[in-house]
Amino acid sequence: MAESWSANSNNATVLKLVGAPEPSNSAFHPEFTYPIFGEAETIYGYQGLAINLHFASGSLQPILKVDYSAKNESTTAKIDDVDATLREFLPADCLGREQQSIFDETVAKEASNFRPLGEKVSSYTRRRSGSKGKGKARNGAGPSSGASLSEDDPEARVFEVYRSTWDTEGFREYHRRMQIFALFFIEGASYIQEDETNWEFFCLYERVRPQAHDEPPSWHFVGYTSLYRFWCWPDAARMRLSQFVILPPYQKAGHGGALYTTVHGEMLKRSEVTEMTVEDPSEAFDRLRDGSDLRRLLAPGGFVEHAKAEQRLRAPIDRNWSEEQRLRNKIAPRQWNRLVEMLQLLHLDPEDAEQVRAYRLQVKARLFRFNKDILTQLPKHERLVKLQETYESVIDEYGELVGVDVELILAVGEAQGEIGRHAGAEEGPPRKMARFV
Repeated sequence: MAESWSANSNNATVLKLVGAPEPSNSAFHPEFTYPIFGEAETIYGYQGLAINLHFASGSLQPILKVDYSAKNESTTAKIDDVDATLREFLPADCLGREQQSIFDETVAKEASNFRPLGEKVSSYTRRRSGSKGKGKARNGAGPSSGASLSEDDPEARVFEVYRSTWDTEGFREYHRRMQIFALFFIEGASYIQEDETNWEFFCLYERVRPQAHDEPPSWHFVGYTSLYRFWCWPDAARMRLSQFVILPPYQKAGHGGALYTTVHGEMLKRSEVTEMTVEDPSEAFDRLRDGSDLRRLLAPGGFVEHAKAEQRLRAPIDRNWSEEQRLRNKIAPRQWNRLVEMLQLLHLDPEDAEQVRAYRLQVKARLFRFNKDILTQLPKHERLVKLQETYESVIDEYGELVGVDVELILAVGEAQGEIGRHAGAEEGPPRKMARFV
C-alpha cells in the first residue's frame, strides 16, 4: 500500500538544540513543513523515516542526518530526496552524517567561546522550574515575572536580548542558520532578502553561569524577532514587526511577552519612530501582544493611573485625547482602540446603564467603521444582527483578557431593547463570526 511508504513531514522532522541546559535540550517538531515538502506535508518512499536536524544551541551550527528503516526501491513513482530538498533551505555550512565529530567539537568549544552577536539591550530572570517561592513564570508574562530574583540568585535563570543589523559582523551568516525557524513555526513565512537594508533583529538567549568561577558563561538561543523600518514623511519612521519566534523548549514561560516588551521599549526610546505595527499577526500573537501592552498601560504611574485620575476612560472616549495618547505610546490605531476598549471594560460599572450603553455604542461605532464595506452590503436587520454578534464576540474576548464577567454588561443591552446575543440564531451560530476587530 502506498500509505505504508508515506510519512508526515512534521512528525518525521526532529529538531534539537544540542548543548542547551535541560530541559531545553529535548527534541521537538516543527509546526509547518509545507514550504519545504509541499502543501500535503507528506514524504513518499520510506518507512521509519527520521529527519534529524540538530543545532548547536549557541552558534546554531546545523547538522542534518536522514535515517529510515526501508526505502521503496521497486516503485516507479518518484521517491522524495529528503536530504537534498531540505538542504535547499539550509545554509551552505550545514554539516552531514560524516561530519558528526566536527559538530560535537563545535558544541564543546562554544560552551566557552560563543558570544551573542550585536548589542545587548536588556536582560531579565526567571525562577528555575520546580523551585519554591513567588514569581514563577506564567504564559505570556513579561520580564517582571522574575523581577524579585537577581541575576546572581542560584534559583535564577538569566535571559538576555541582543540587537543586530546586517552591518553587525557575522550576523548575515548567523541569520542564514536561524531563518529556517521562521518557516517551521510561522504560518505563511518566507525568507527575507539580505539586500534590503532596513531590517533589524532582536535575538533572545539564555545565559548560563559556569560551574567553575574561572570559566565564562555560555549562551543558548531562545528565539528572535525581525523588524522593518518604513520611512514616514518628513523625517520619521514606522517600524513593522515581521517575524517572531520562540522555540518550543522555551514556550509557555513568558519569553514571548518579554521579547515583545523589550522591543516595544526600545522603540519608545527612539524619537524618530512614530509607531510599531505587526505584520499579519496570528491569533496567538494577538493575545501575547494584548497581554504585554495591557501590563505596560496598567503599570503603576502609567497610562491607566493618569487616565483614571482625569476621568478619561468614560465612554464615549475623547478621540483627540486618545489619539495623543496613542502617538505617545507608539501603538498602531487598531491595536490602540482595542486596548482602550479593554481598559474601559475593566473599569465599567455594569449597574451604570447609561455608561454601559455609551460604551456599547462607542465599540459598535468603531466596529462599523472598520467593517463598513462588508456591513453596508447586508440588509438592515441582518446588518444589525451581524454587528451585535461581532460586538458580543469582541466583548467576550476582552472579558477573558482583563478578567471581567461580561454577562451583566451584555444583559443591559438586551434589557434596553437591543438585539441580544441569541438573535438570529436560526440563521447560523451566534457570535462565532469572523474577527472583525
